[in-house]
Parts: sequence; C-alpha cells; structure tokens
Amino acid sequence: MGLTRKQISTVAVLLIGTFVVVLNQTLLSPALASIMRDLSIDAPTVQWVMSIYSLVEAVVIPLSAFLIGRFSTRQLFITGLIIFTAGSLLCAFSPGFIFLLLGRVCQAIAAGVFMPMIFTVLLLIFPREKRGSAMGLVSLVIGFAPAVGPTLSGVLVDSIGWRMLFVVITVVGVLLVLSAVKFLENYGDFERTSFDKLSVLLSTVGLVCLLYGLSTFSSTTNPAMTAGFIVVGLVVIAIFVRRQLKLENPLLKVTVLKTRNYRIAIIVAIINFGVLIGLGTILPLYLQTLRGFSALETGLTLLPGALIGAFVGYFAGRLFDRWGVRKCVVPGVTIFFVGTLGFLIFDMNTDLLVICAIYTVVALGIQFLTTPMNTWGINSLDNSVIQHANAVTNTLNQVSAAFMTALIVSISALGSIIAPNADPTMQLYEGDHLAFVATAVLAAIAFIIVMFFVRDKRKRDTHIAPRSMQQFSPSENTDEIPVSRAMNPEPYFVTSTATIREVAQIMVDNKASGVPIVDHNKMVVGFISDGDIMKYIGRNDGILDSTYMLYQVPDPQTFPQRISKLIDMNVMQIATKNVIAVKSDSSLEDACHLLSEKRIKKVPVVEEGELVGSLSRADVIRGTMANIVTIKAMAEKDDAKKPQLA
Repeated sequence: MGLTRKQISTVAVLLIGTFVVVLNQTLLSPALASIMRDLSIDAPTVQWVMSIYSLVEAVVIPLSAFLIGRFSTRQLFITGLIIFTAGSLLCAFSPGFIFLLLGRVCQAIAAGVFMPMIFTVLLLIFPREKRGSAMGLVSLVIGFAPAVGPTLSGVLVDSIGWRMLFVVITVVGVLLVLSAVKFLENYGDFERTSFDKLSVLLSTVGLVCLLYGLSTFSSTTNPAMTAGFIVVGLVVIAIFVRRQLKLENPLLKVTVLKTRNYRIAIIVAIINFGVLIGLGTILPLYLQTLRGFSALETGLTLLPGALIGAFVGYFAGRLFDRWGVRKCVVPGVTIFFVGTLGFLIFDMNTDLLVICAIYTVVALGIQFLTTPMNTWGINSLDNSVIQHANAVTNTLNQVSAAFMTALIVSISALGSIIAPNADPTMQLYEGDHLAFVATAVLAAIAFIIVMFFVRDKRKRDTHIAPRSMQQFSPSENTDEIPVSRAMNPEPYFVTSTATIREVAQIMVDNKASGVPIVDHNKMVVGFISDGDIMKYIGRNDGILDSTYMLYQVPDPQTFPQRISKLIDMNVMQIATKNVIAVKSDSSLEDACHLLSEKRIKKVPVVEEGELVGSLSRADVIRGTMANIVTIKAMAEKDDAKKPQLA
C-alpha cells in the first residue's frame, strides 16, 4: 500500500476505532429485552438507549468541521476515545436507566466527533493513487460491523448478561487509547471555522422535545403534555431552519434541499435508514418478549440480512455507474416494499427461518436502494455545496433513526388500546403487528416516491477500466483477417522504470493516447493511458457511501501540487497492471469487438506475452482501407456460400 510501519499501525487503530463505533450502534438490539427485565422498564422507555444515541450524534455531527479546525487530529481522536470509553464504563456498571442513558450520550458525542475525522485522516495517510483502497477498507469495516453486532451481542447476553457488552467495549476502548497515544500522529492543516451556538441550542431542544413526544404518546397519562412537547419541538425546529436560511455560515446549509433530486433522495434515504434501525429495535423485541427466542437466536436471525446487505450495497454502487439510477432503485424499492409486506404474516407460530428470510429480503432491498439514491442526489448538486450536503444527509439520517425507532416502538405499545380485553400476550402481538404495518406504510411511501419521481436525466456513458488480463486467441476460421494485418508493428513503449515525464513526452511527440509498459525482456507488464494521467491530476474527492454514513472529503492537494508530484513518479504507480491484450494471430473482428465493448482506444499486441505491436482504433481503420480489395473478395465468397431461396 506504500505505507510505513507506523502509518500501518495508525490505519489499524483508526479502522478498529471505526469498527467499534459502528458496532456500538447495532450491538444493543438483542439486549433490549434483557435490559427491560433487569431495569424494570417498558418498550417505549428502553428504545431511548437506541434513539438517544442517534439523536446526540445528529446534533454533534455538524460541529465536526469546527472541532477538526480547532484541535489536532491526535487530540481529537484520543479525547473522543476517552469519552467513548468512559461512557461505555458507565453503561456497564449503571445502577439505573438514567445512568445507562447518560453513558450512551457520552458514546454518541464521541462517535459524532471522530467518525468524520477518521475518514479525513485515512485519506491523508494513503497515497493519492491508493485512496480507492482506503475507501474499500472503510466500507468493508462499516458493512461488516453491523452484521456481527447482533450475533456477538446474543452470545454475550445469553451467556453472561447485557452489561458484558459494555465491558468488552470498555476494554477495547482502553486498548485503543493506549495504541493511539503510541502510534497516532497529527495529519492535515485544517482551516479554523466557527459555529453558531444558538443554532446548536435550538437543534438540541427541538429534537429532544419532538423525540420525547413521539416516544411517549402511546403510554402517556397526560396527552396534553405529550402534545405540547411535540408542538414545541416542531416550532423550535422551524425557528432553527429559519435561522439557518438567514446565517451567512449556517450550522446546516438547508438550502441544498431546494435541489429537487437531492431532496427526493434525502426523503427516500431517511425512510430507508429509519426503517432499518427501527426494525433493528422492534424485531428483537418481537422475537424475545413475544415469541420467547433467546438473544443468540435473535442475533442469528438478523445476521444473514446484514451480511448480504453489506455486499449488495457495494455492488449497487457499481451497477449505478453502469445502468443509471432507475434500473437500480426500482428493483431495490420493490424488494424493500414487498419484503415489509411479509412482516404482516407474522403470528405466534411463524417459523424462525421464515422471519430470517423476510428480514433478509427487506435488508437486501434497502441496501440495493440506498447507495444509488445517495449518489443520484449528490450528483445533482454543485461541488461547492457537497460538504454541506454531507452534513445534512448524515444529520437527517441520525434524526430519522432516532424518530423512526421512537415512533415504531411507541406504535407497538398501542396493543393494550386496540385490544383492551385481550390477554397481555395478545396485546403484545397486536402492538407488534401494528408496528410492522407502520414499516410497510413507510416502505409504500418510498415505493411511490421512487416510481413517480426518480428518473435518469440521460443515458450514462461510463468508461469501464480494464481490470483483468484477457488475451484473445486466434480464430479457427482461416478466412478471417488476423490482427497482424492491421497492427502497428513498431509500437511506442516505455520500460517499467520510466517516469511519467518520459511517458508524457512520448505521448506528445507521437500524438499517442496510450503506451504499453514492458520489462527488460520486452514482456508486457502494464499500460499507461492519457486517462490514467487525467484521473490522477483531476480532483479526487474521497467518497464513502453506505447505509450508515455518506461522507465526502475534498481533495486536499491543489492542481499544481498534483502535477508537480506526478511528473517524476514511476509509471507503474498509476498504470493499469492487469492489461487487456490481443495476440497477433487473433481475429481482427474479435479485436474490434474488444475495443468497442471495453471502450478503450488501444491494446498491446503480444506473442507469448512479448510485445510485438499495438492496435488502435485508427490502426483498424487504416488496416481495413489497406485491405479493402481482399475484404471485398472475402465478402463475395461468403455471399456465394449462402443457400439460395427456392
């Protein structure tokens, strides 16, 4: 990867920190029933340990730019880890629910502070040409952590108890703090920014009031007070939004929501994320409190959906580049909606495998929908406001997670109202069934939005970079024209020790768009194109797009800095190493198909791996014209072979 040993240690610390933070968001799902029994609280109350985490993170995320500009990355990461570890310790030994909630607040503050910072530092550590690897590592961690969280939680809860979850996190946190003190260095010189204190106060008060009202409306003994909290929350949030529109440097630049495609993408995204997190709360409660399954069985039920969803989310992004948005999101939202309808068949005897299969279908649909929708929305914005869109997206995702969890769990508590004469078990069932109906309604809203409002602006013309070695063998049809008749037998090439300066000079002198790279035996080991050079010197923003986070960091290098660094770089650092090549006795027709299908301009021509020529689109045209007499004769011969119609 081109990193020093200390940089590798730093990356390891940052990735483990990322894993623990993301894991912490889903770890508690199978433990909720145990916490309810141990602390003698009901479902609308216990959901606060999930929703308060998302809510606090939503308030803190917009402050990350201010904190990164005010403190060094080393100070911020270590301090954040200490707060996170202290919160975990408080949760582990909390004597009551209030202390558990306070510990979760500490964890969320730390997560909101250093998650954006971790992503930024990783981009600065990795060489520019290796940033794709950095994004792949972070995406893998963020996709894997939620998958193993419920299963790990189930094992610990069933064998030891829910407090052991926080003991394990505390121990890992202490080890991370010690590792960070030893290995972590400061990276980046970030611009100092300020923030509007009143905006922070308004957002906090408004969100907390609204969340409290939504989480207590089903169990309150004072409906007027609950309604008052909801009204106050909405009014304060409206004041917050109005203030953001007036400030020159707002905490959240809500004007990005004026862009139609981005606004549509945000609405669908918050439904997706809210339903996913909400199901992660209500489904374990259904399985454990109503059906009597263990925490481990609950975790294993959620595992396939999380694992498959993580891989689907990765491939959905690639399919978006090839197909466009609609061909991705229509199947995704359909699977999502149909899957939520499956929840409506749950009863007191539904097999665990059926529950697992239906949840997996829903998770698959959500993941297949999320990445293309996020990318489509971000692509509709000007580059100058993408950073603000990141903050809006991540904040609203966390707000959605908090509110959807509170709403769905509160709806599940309505069982005693809709079935007042039923026994307690049936009241639980009726409440959970109503909560599943609510998720289906939310999925239906997403389905309608996607079907009627999401459109491809135009067909995408995406270059597909060659990623695997392909050598086209000669055709058995001796009547076909071989590549050797059209290729350039004296190709331009560079050795694997050449610099980009030498490559650029060859391209300029010979008006070449690409040059093969050979070793000392003239064996092809790579290919450098003008596209590879443009990709390096063009702006390369770091993008992380997952269900749990959307983040984009602007390229820290200026255009002159990128050119200055590139010009004396070894050619193999940015070249395509797995080269697509053709053999000299291959069919020219097959070679034309290759150039067209892969959308490339030139390929090396080889014999047993050794460079013997090159074939470009221009070579094909010249070769065709030079052999036009022969080609016409072959065509007449082919016509003569056709059977005559009676």
